[in-house]
Amino acid sequence: MKNYRLFVVSALVAATVCAQTVPETFEEMVPMPDGVKLYTYGVRPAPGVKCPIVIVRTPYVKEKPVDLAAFAREQDAKLARGYAYLFQHCRGCGMSEGDWIPYESERADGLALLEWVRKRPWYNGEIFLDGGSYLSSVHWSYLGTNPPDVKGACLSIQEVNRYNIVYRNGFFKAGLHGGWFVKGYKKKNHALQRDKSVSFSDFPLLDFSKRYWGEAVPSLDNKLAHPNANDPFWRSSAPGSGVAYRRALLDSTMPVLLRTAFYDIYTEGLNDMWRETPPARRANCALLIDAYDHGGKLHKSMKGTLGEFPGGTRADEGVSSLDWFDSCRTGRPCTNAVPGRVRYYALWENRWVEAEALTDGPRRIDLPLGTGSRAWTYDPKRPLPDFPGSGGICFGGMRCQPEPDFRDDVVSYVLPPLTERLDVRGRMRAKLTVTSDCEDTCFYTRVSVKKPDGKWYLLRDDITSLCADGADYKPGTEKVVSFRFADHAFRLAKGDVLRVDVSSGCSQFAPHGNVKGLQAAVRTPKVAHNSVRADASTLTLFTLP
Repeated sequence: MKNYRLFVVSALVAATVCAQTVPETFEEMVPMPDGVKLYTYGVRPAPGVKCPIVIVRTPYVKEKPVDLAAFAREQDAKLARGYAYLFQHCRGCGMSEGDWIPYESERADGLALLEWVRKRPWYNGEIFLDGGSYLSSVHWSYLGTNPPDVKGACLSIQEVNRYNIVYRNGFFKAGLHGGWFVKGYKKKNHALQRDKSVSFSDFPLLDFSKRYWGEAVPSLDNKLAHPNANDPFWRSSAPGSGVAYRRALLDSTMPVLLRTAFYDIYTEGLNDMWRETPPARRANCALLIDAYDHGGKLHKSMKGTLGEFPGGTRADEGVSSLDWFDSCRTGRPCTNAVPGRVRYYALWENRWVEAEALTDGPRRIDLPLGTGSRAWTYDPKRPLPDFPGSGGICFGGMRCQPEPDFRDDVVSYVLPPLTERLDVRGRMRAKLTVTSDCEDTCFYTRVSVKKPDGKWYLLRDDITSLCADGADYKPGTEKVVSFRFADHAFRLAKGDVLRVDVSSGCSQFAPHGNVKGLQAAVRTPKVAHNSVRADASTLTLFTLP
């Protein structure tokens, strides 16, 4: 492929900056400081015209050159508003050289790309960053350096706390980070061993990298060895810690539009980012929370049943990244994204709500789970329950749930029908009074609601262990374990029925070995016999008055 080629593409909408001009496409292998070249291409409104530049970097691409003419046609709307659009394949992905080790090269490569852009003759001094999920993370990696010519960013469905991406209360997210990392790690290195018989359910978990790839992978191995959020590792510069990302929003000054969803993987993390950001920094930023999942839509099982949701895709929120960028440039208000504020779509209330932040409702309601005790056997070597969907902490989104007690190691508590309407806000909680015959074990819980159509809709889920609070457990004694679910906003109608499912794990997480200590190091797991006492267990809602 030529190092640089320039194409003139006809039959496109004219750019607003210059009527009757023809957009130009460009394509180049851009060298990084270490000599690795990254495939970079784009389109600009017209030859000889300086313009603002939107940058997108992605690993989710095929190993073939882009069809530049088709690409240019897809950017008509951006060109019509005067923006150049630049796209780059991340290191080791698509047509770019090198190895992709997720997260590890994005900061240096992103900063190098900014330097390259600044030398383009059509650079007008304004850069805008766009992306969702990992396409946001590549920008978060260097945003804390506060580049003065980055005039705005729209960063969706990705938070900056790497611990939350990898763990939930000490449980490795095998179905989220694990499976994703396996698909991406050095994906263009076809000589590398990949033993697909190896699973994150195998013991010990610390041996995964060597068993699967035949080599140590520090950026994964380090994370597996540090399941505690307070471990100094997560504040170090060691591979995998993500320390460069943590203060990205706090240390930058440009306007940033944050977007997430109530059934996104990063619902809680993005809300935490917003709450932790001082009002002075939030003043030119906004947070938008819609009703969908990580992919910006509802799962197919929901179609036709939740018609009251807004539209059917994230685009129906009434604001695009270009709307935000235009607002950054002109100061004109941006529809549905209010600087300094959160706007969220309350489920079953069917309305957008604006607030300073999404916080717990002022009214607390404690609902007992029932009476008596129920027990089950948890065998870590048996496949864990494959619950449909996830309540904001893993992949899957909102899904209809199976009937109660659908497995012998799942205990379901169906609560009495509600006697009043409740508008729930913030982070629900649960407390379970439990016993086990092991010195440590796992408890997973999820909350669902039955609506008048007779279907069970997932609301939230969470996972913890007997020793998550740092205290030892004496087998055979009762202990209260606590859960705090991800942020949500929804209406419960009079007559709706809530349900709490309890088990000792979920297929989204690596299994617990029922042995005290570092779970990733457990070689010989035990079988646990666990129970819950319902009359000493509660689900807590926080609602509007």
